[in-house]
Order: sequence, then C-alpha cells, then structure tokens
Amino acid sequence: MKNPFARMTPRLFGVGPVLPVHDIEAAAKFYCDRLGFVLDFVMDGHGSVVRCSVGIQFTQAPDNFDARAFPGWTYIFTENIDSLYAEYLSKSVAITSELGDKAHGMREFEIEDPHGFKLRFGQYLKSR
Repeated sequence: MKNPFARMTPRLFGVGPVLPVHDIEAAAKFYCDRLGFVLDFVMDGHGSVVRCSVGIQFTQAPDNFDARAFPGWTYIFTENIDSLYAEYLSKSVAITSELGDKAHGMREFEIEDPHGFKLRFGQYLKSR
C-alpha cells in the first residue's frame, strides 16, 4: 500500500520551547500577568502557557541551573511589534534590547524573564 503522505509537502506552523525553571508556577504567573500569555496547564513538574499561536513550556530545572549562563534566546515572530513593545513597557518588563530596525531585516526588541531567559520579539521589515 502506498503512503498517502508521501506527496504532501511538510509545513511547520509553530515551535514550543521548553524552558527549565526552578519555580514552574511563578514562571507561568509572570508569563500570564506580565507578558499576556494564558495558562494552559501546570502539573507534575511541567507547565505551559500560550499566546496566539505561540506556546512556551516550563520544566523543573536542576538545582544548579542558571538560565543567565545560557547563550541562546527564544525568538518569537510577531506582528504589530510597536504595540507589543508599548504593552511590555507599561508592565515594567525588563527590556534588555530596545525596539529598533536591524540590518538583517527585522524590527525587534528583547526582554529578560525573572529566571534569566532572553526572549526576542521580531517583525519583518518587508513582507516575505
């Protein structure tokens, strides 16, 4: 029997990073209260929040884990970035890189959550 999916082109539609944190409930609360996410669930050492089509999960970090030593960040593509930036400024979110147009074709800014993770939000300057 032939595989019915063999001719279908794969389409990726989202990404869900899993961030190790020391306090899952506190992480979920920050993302909901300050970043506008909605609680999906918290249970058994794991949690999840969502906003639009972006989901971020949390898992229990080892005792010696320090997110500030992590060299990467989570990049979230967005529309209406100026409004999002204003929203986060009004909620006193820690902005680590101001909103601006970048040479790589994005308008972006970066924040740091209370656990030390960097989240960078970007909007294409030109339609692709």
